[in-house]
Amino acid sequence: MKPHFYAIVNQHAGNYRGRQIWHKIQDHLIGSDIRLSVLISTYAGAPRDFAYDLAANLPDKPSNIVILAFGGDGTLHEVLNGLLDADRKYPLPLAYLPAGSGNDFARGAKMRPAGRWQAGLEDLLQVNKSSQVNIAAYQLHGETHKHYFMNSFGIGFDGTAVQEANRSKHKKFFNHLGLGAITYLVAALISVFTTRSFPAQIQTDHFNKKFSNAFLLTVTNQPYFGGGLKIAPDASITEPNLKLVLFRRKNLFQVFANLLTVILGNCHYKLKSVYHTTMTNDFDLIVNSRQTAQVDGQSMILDCFHVKFSHISYPFWLPESK
Repeated sequence: MKPHFYAIVNQHAGNYRGRQIWHKIQDHLIGSDIRLSVLISTYAGAPRDFAYDLAANLPDKPSNIVILAFGGDGTLHEVLNGLLDADRKYPLPLAYLPAGSGNDFARGAKMRPAGRWQAGLEDLLQVNKSSQVNIAAYQLHGETHKHYFMNSFGIGFDGTAVQEANRSKHKKFFNHLGLGAITYLVAALISVFTTRSFPAQIQTDHFNKKFSNAFLLTVTNQPYFGGGLKIAPDASITEPNLKLVLFRRKNLFQVFANLLTVILGNCHYKLKSVYHTTMTNDFDLIVNSRQTAQVDGQSMILDCFHVKFSHISYPFWLPESK
């Protein structure tokens, strides 16, 4: 049975390039005799609202319905959280066509880049069943509600760099040229000088580890962050675990050297100033100071962080790796 796609579309993705690409995709789907219903995002938070309404109101039983997110990592993040908020017995599979500036999840899933939408769409139309993808969950202290992410949750340098990139005056220009990663690199350079080290603590049922001079602290379930930088080379969206990567700060030269190893290669795991581990069970992350964080590219500033991390699986309508 052919899928019935419910598309949640962010036309503004990729500095408004998404609108032009989506119209071509829509014409192709209609011409391919594919059942398609379209919801166009018109306000901040609309993708999450649309996804929740679909998951809450469509019959909770096995079906051929697939939710198709079109946009960047932020759009995918909102759609996934909306679907999970509905708490269905039979989750609606989630498909994705990347059209953002970063597209880190697409890299981690080995999907076609946004510029090759025709090939990516053909890959998607060949899928006939969903695959389970590992999804990260986090819960802030004092909250009863869990939130979910597909890319990373970063505190310190990572959060500061994302905040700087999001408010950069040059972001639209580089996105228009298809060079969104440059925005992050410029923001990262600025953030090296503005981010200060901080104490951090990791707690599980089996160990309690403290760091006095954390600089970059990232929890991720796939290799990439920051528009294509490989922060966790051994991570995989199909493995039931999370990766934690922490950079210590000793001096400015050492910070630059560490970051260059990420930009130029994947050898930062070998550095003594870098701590990395695989977390298969739930764990707590505690930072008792005011810091900037990012979750899938969205900034968050709190006076302190006490976060419980876990992971679940969710059905994705993913093409086979190319």
